[in-house]
Formats: sequence, structure tokens, C-alpha cells
Amino acid sequence: MPDMSIGSSGPATDASGHPVLDPTKNVLDLVNAAIRRQDDLRAAESRHVREVIDIRAGLMSELRQAETARIDAIRAVDIGAVNRAAEVSAQQAQTLAAQVANSAETLRTQVQAAATAATVALAAALEPIQKDIADLRRAQYEAQGQKTQVVESQSMSSTAIAIASAVISVLSIITVIILTVFVK
Repeated sequence: MPDMSIGSSGPATDASGHPVLDPTKNVLDLVNAAIRRQDDLRAAESRHVREVIDIRAGLMSELRQAETARIDAIRAVDIGAVNRAAEVSAQQAQTLAAQVANSAETLRTQVQAAATAATVALAAALEPIQKDIADLRRAQYEAQGQKTQVVESQSMSSTAIAIASAVISVLSIITVIILTVFVK
């Protein structure tokens, strides 16, 4: 084997005559290729991360919009329920007001009828008493016209008049009480 280290002028070749590459250049090419590969991987990863971030941002935006729409739908249902409850409440209030008015009118009519009946009954009850009082007054006038009556009969007439006056007073008080009770 010839010694090539001594000053050969041509490129180095291997045993089959192929040119031999300097291992340092080969290593540098491999290192440069590895660095390019890592740079390419980093760039690809950076693009991938940006794509994932963009996709997530889009999805988050869609989720926010969907959640807003869901909450708006819930609010719309709640507002509809409140409005319906208000309508039902107003309708119930109107129905109740009509029932109260009808009930009050019925009660007023019944009270008026009872007062009329009480007035008629009281007038019927007082008629004989008033007739008796009129008879007593006529008798009193007759007794005054006759001077021949005895003192005792005069005192009896006065007593009868006092009794009649007391009865009239009592009946008047009863009448006022009955009318007051039935008119209210």
C-alpha cells in the first residue's frame, strides 16, 4: 500500500477506488441536516401550536355564543312565564272583583228586602198599639169633657196616659233599634 500521507496530490479513494469523503465534512453535513431537521420540526410545531390555538379560540368563541344563546333562551322562557303569571293574576283579580261586586249587590238587595219586611212587620205590630193609644186619648178627652167623674177615675186616666206614653216610648225605641239593625 502506498503511503498517501506523504504527499499525495489527488483525492483520497477507498480500496475499490471510490473517492473517500473527509469524515469531518460528513459529520458536519449530518449535524447541519440534523439542525435543519430540528429547525423544521420546531417551525412545524410552532405552526401546529398556532393552529391549535386558533382552533381553540374559534371553539371557545362558538361555546360562548352557544352559552349566550342558551341563557337568552332561558331568560325568554322566564320572561314568558312571568308575563303569563301576570296575565293569569290579572284575570283572577278581574274575576274576583266581579264576584265581589255581585256579592255586594246581592247582599244589598237582601238587606233592603229585610229592612222593608221589618218595617212592614213593625208597622203591623204598632198599628194595634197606636189604635189603643188613640182610643186612650179619645177617652181622656171625653173624661176631661165630663166634669162629673170622680177624682179616682181622673188619677186612673192619668195613670193610663202615663202607661200609654211609656209604651209609646218603648215601642219607639224598639222601632229605632230594629231599623238601625236591618238598615246596616
